[in-house]
Amino acid sequence: MAAKAPPGYGRNDRRRTGLKLWLAVVSANIIALFAAVYVATYLRAGSGNPDLMFAFYYGAMVVAGIVDAFWLDELVFKGAFRRNLQGKTGRFVGKNDDIEDVAASMHRGASSFPILVIICCALTYGLFNLVNRGFNNWWDSVGQYAHALQNKDGDTASRVAAVRQLSNHMRPEVLEILEKHLLDEDPEVARYAAWAIGRHKENPAMTMNRLPALVERVRNGPPEVRREALLALARLQHQAIADEIDEALIAELDGPGPLDIRLLWAEGYLQHGDSLAAIDKALYYPDETVQRLAAWALSQQRDSGKGRDAADLLEQRMPAAPLATKCAIVHGLGILTDERSNLALMHAYDSLSPQERLVVCERVSVYIAPDGENDREDLMMPQETYGMKTIQAMGAMRATTPEIRSEVEPWLEAVIADGQTDPLVRESAQSLLSGIRQQRDDRAQSE
Repeated sequence: MAAKAPPGYGRNDRRRTGLKLWLAVVSANIIALFAAVYVATYLRAGSGNPDLMFAFYYGAMVVAGIVDAFWLDELVFKGAFRRNLQGKTGRFVGKNDDIEDVAASMHRGASSFPILVIICCALTYGLFNLVNRGFNNWWDSVGQYAHALQNKDGDTASRVAAVRQLSNHMRPEVLEILEKHLLDEDPEVARYAAWAIGRHKENPAMTMNRLPALVERVRNGPPEVRREALLALARLQHQAIADEIDEALIAELDGPGPLDIRLLWAEGYLQHGDSLAAIDKALYYPDETVQRLAAWALSQQRDSGKGRDAADLLEQRMPAAPLATKCAIVHGLGILTDERSNLALMHAYDSLSPQERLVVCERVSVYIAPDGENDREDLMMPQETYGMKTIQAMGAMRATTPEIRSEVEPWLEAVIADGQTDPLVRESAQSLLSGIRQQRDDRAQSE
């Protein structure tokens, strides 16, 4: 007959089991942390097979989580799940067993252990991301697309789709990836990379040191890449590229094919005073969309020192311009805010019929992406009737000198008194007239 175990023997046995599990926890987590750092480092460097790497990465995470769960089960529930695995359930408890052993055998470890595993895996996941500096988030937003782009065996469509995704993430490392692919052997990928760099104007890493790569593509790249690099530099407001933009615009204005309206959008972004002649030429192009964009581009000269010159060009075009172009010119004069333009606005308004004044001045949408379908920018907003656009433009430039006021005030009175004036235009004209007179009265009192 076997001798009875001395008191406390079972408790010491549990301590040894807990110590073994603790050593297993330490070992498993060290190995898991090594896996986390190893996988993150290799994939960030663009090396390795992501499928195999992630199998190793998440496999180590799950193993560490399970070992941690066994240790917590031992610590919190006295090893209830381990005892269930060993078949030590309540039916096999002896009368001389320790009270803690009896309690553990009665606990339903099968229900609590999966919860422990989930909690431990979640904590391990968080620890992994802390150690490898947010690798999972980096992979979701940057890494997977960088890998697809780096895959030379991938089809052009999937690689271009990767560039599009990267263009949406303003992270410093994204610029390095895009710059690398400016020299891609596939011209389609290279030109999308140039476009994507232009979208990163707000990226904290976007500095003057990033521009030479685009300039080199303008000088030596294939035609399709050259165009996108040129537009990207304009978007980044690199003034030194103004001559190339002007040359490209004039060449298309004189050429037989359709004009790339993004060149006028680029002129507006550059705001270079020496570009007035090229933009003015576009103002007389047969296509009304081109004319409207030219008017918008001239209006962007407000801060270039050539704002008055731009206003003169718009006013000269106003009398013979189509109605849609007139709308764009009115919008542009409202941006330039030179009060002398009030006279041109009044004359143009009077030359239209009441029905024409109710025509809505539509926005112009420019799609900057190479495919002409994405990266939309809406210009000449908000959309208003021609009459409202005129009053808004006059309100922006506000008549202040006596010579201009003597023309504007009677004209506004006539608009208000005209029974055919749109009620909203009449109300806006009354507000503008009151503001001009209030400003005049305030000035007289101060003198």
